[in-house]
Amino acid sequence: MTEKFGLEIDYMPVGNGTRSGDAIALRFGECENGVWKNQTVFVIDGGNEESGKALVDHIKNIYNTNKVDRVILTHTDADHACGLKIVLQNLEVGKIWMHCPWNHWDDIKDYIVDGRITRNSFSERMREAYQYAYNIEKLANEKGIKIVSPQQGLVYTHNDENILKVLGPSKELYLSLIQASGKTPDMALFESTRIFSSSDEKTVYETMSFETENLADTDMPTSAENDMSLVLLLTVGGEKVLFTGDSGTQGLFKSIHYATANQISLKDLNLLHVPHHGSRRNLSKGILKYINAKYCIISCSKEGFPKHPSPIVTNSLIRRGMAPYCTKGTQLNYRSDLTPVRKNVYPIPVYPFITNVQIPSDI
Repeated sequence: MTEKFGLEIDYMPVGNGTRSGDAIALRFGECENGVWKNQTVFVIDGGNEESGKALVDHIKNIYNTNKVDRVILTHTDADHACGLKIVLQNLEVGKIWMHCPWNHWDDIKDYIVDGRITRNSFSERMREAYQYAYNIEKLANEKGIKIVSPQQGLVYTHNDENILKVLGPSKELYLSLIQASGKTPDMALFESTRIFSSSDEKTVYETMSFETENLADTDMPTSAENDMSLVLLLTVGGEKVLFTGDSGTQGLFKSIHYATANQISLKDLNLLHVPHHGSRRNLSKGILKYINAKYCIISCSKEGFPKHPSPIVTNSLIRRGMAPYCTKGTQLNYRSDLTPVRKNVYPIPVYPFITNVQIPSDI
């Protein structure tokens, strides 16, 4: 039974300056007397080239293997996709879970306004627009690695138990987001999501009181590419972990609806991967009515504050008893109780509550 398994998750630091990204390695398997008897290894996103190299080094020297059972790309943005090329070049990969937007001509061709667009020109333009993801596909084809389209409901099983499940997006939502993307040839029924933010900000004072909270009540706009992000539920070793990539509130709400319809609770998580590096546009009060976790991890660059993470988000997590931790240039490790303790891994402090918060003046 997987309850006897150990689990550990390692977040690599990604990004210099203010640019953030995601690069995650994890393993689970049977542990006995402080020793791994066997393991299954996943990589979720690869960040940039530097973090891709860090993933390879970590898996070889800490996990002591050259094998990765699954590489998963949550979405096609460069800060998630770029480093995976390094992973594929240097490690033995079982399968890849990733979406390939350029393969959906048959699904959306009837909505394309420009009659000059053909199957070939559509595919070429989309591959160019999503170059980092396309590089992964090319390399996978060269190495004979199978790519699986991770549709909602896809499950990775181990010994007949569901370990990792795709909660979203559904194919219907994913196709609508391709149509909404500004990277897609002109569509008849959709237009790109554009985010406008006020250049003027004001400073407000927040306390632990919910009355001072400035998190949005419901949806905030994000890019179509962000809402394409996979939302993944890992259940192993008595642990429940939700990975969200850069998903926005639209993608999260639909994933929550799918989970609820399938009797899956997201209120008893051990760990929440906070979406989009802690951006205030990717969580809402409505989302946090359905999601709760003991711990939260935010992958953000050293100098990402106050955008990555937003204190509006971290304060909101703390109010709900969800302890946030941020990479900020440091590798973070999460482990279950049965997992052997590694050398040179030490506790870090919870990200602090911040009283002076900047918000757009039009809120």
